[in-house]
Amino acid sequence: MGAFLITFRESLEAGVIVGMLFAILHMFEQRKKDIYLWSGVTAGLICSVLFAWIFHVFLGGFSGKNEKIYEGILMVVACGLITHMVFWMREKGKCLKRDVAEKIHDILQKKTLWMLAVLSFCAVIREGIETVIFLNAIDAQGNGAISLVWGLAGVVAAVGLSYAVYASSHKFSPKKFFQISGAILLLMAAGLLAHGIVEFQAAAWLPIIEKPIYDLSTIFSEKEGLGLYLKALFGYDANPSLIAVVAYWMFIAVVGYFYFRRQKS
Repeated sequence: MGAFLITFRESLEAGVIVGMLFAILHMFEQRKKDIYLWSGVTAGLICSVLFAWIFHVFLGGFSGKNEKIYEGILMVVACGLITHMVFWMREKGKCLKRDVAEKIHDILQKKTLWMLAVLSFCAVIREGIETVIFLNAIDAQGNGAISLVWGLAGVVAAVGLSYAVYASSHKFSPKKFFQISGAILLLMAAGLLAHGIVEFQAAAWLPIIEKPIYDLSTIFSEKEGLGLYLKALFGYDANPSLIAVVAYWMFIAVVGYFYFRRQKS
């Protein structure tokens, strides 16, 4: 299910922006310029697949201590990227359509049509790279519990909703969706941070101090059933270390405070 949420959210972000690009271009009665947007989308998809292959081939295959270090770094980096992405979309979502319309108007005025391809390319490649990193991080966290089927289902669902954005862009507002999914993704980011710390402790990069501070493995194990999926999705740990628990709740408290404070304002 974590794979679905990641691919759906990331694909929808790209789809919302690309859908708006097409809708605004058509609003300016420039349908003949669609080819520039499609070329950018195509190039973005190709580069995303290429990045996924490079990531898999050259940033995998570690074992022992190196594997723990690699997975710890991957999870902490993914935590940072998810947090940045959530806050970035939180701010940009307020004036997204206006900003896109202004950029397209400037491009048409200056006749730098190749910039249309750049806009759609950047929208796709940004989310493509983030998706690859996030999926690899939650896959490492869940010990292979990630589902390719759920990931593809997320992409398909996002494409369908993105078409709805294009078809009714004057009515559709993604604000509520990004608010709710943003909160869920921050919980995932907290889990990645805590699990990254566990990996660093296993590699002797961080002290353990106290582990476990409690043990729920006999009644709610992280290695089977619902616990396995909660581990992959939110970093659930049935017998966590002290540092991991403190880091998890500090992240929730600090980041949650700023996220919901901005939301109210």
